[in-house]
Amino acid sequence: MLQPKRGLFSTYKIQVNYDEIKNLKNRYIAFDVETTGLSPINDKIIEVGAVLFENGEIIKKYSYLVNLEVVIPASATAVNHITNEMIQDATKEDTVYAELVKFLDDALKEQTVICAHNATFDMKFISETLMRLGYDGKIHYVDTLSLSRNLFKGLHNYKQDTVATHFELVNFQSHRAVSDAEICGRIL
Repeated sequence: MLQPKRGLFSTYKIQVNYDEIKNLKNRYIAFDVETTGLSPINDKIIEVGAVLFENGEIIKKYSYLVNLEVVIPASATAVNHITNEMIQDATKEDTVYAELVKFLDDALKEQTVICAHNATFDMKFISETLMRLGYDGKIHYVDTLSLSRNLFKGLHNYKQDTVATHFELVNFQSHRAVSDAEICGRIL
């Protein structure tokens, strides 16, 4: 398991084609974050969700609201429906990320790939947060948004819910981290 060290953290986007996706499906982690805004420098993660898949089946889920003792802007609550009251008694940031690092252990050692929809957004936030907290690691990730744009020409947009509908998947808690992560993993 990785321990807090120097905060040397990096992410690498993997470009894959349809045939290469099959190789990823043995074991991967689908990942999502909900945030207070769009800037990984100025805004913070308020919910983290990750789902470990093996051979297309869910093995384990990770889900935490994060108590950062910050005020969530109304604009963020309008998107993710996470309120200040919800995070008031949530788990503190250091505990959330210590547990997340355990959950992502293989991914941080480049042994398991992570997937996320619009992954660049999520990876910038998680990278900034883990560096700030002093964690080292590298994550290789696949972006299901990029994959969808390349593989499914003709969708009216490539939002995760649209791609999920294409596969007849229903996300009952859209814009909640673990639910979005699970749908992302099923899309892959």
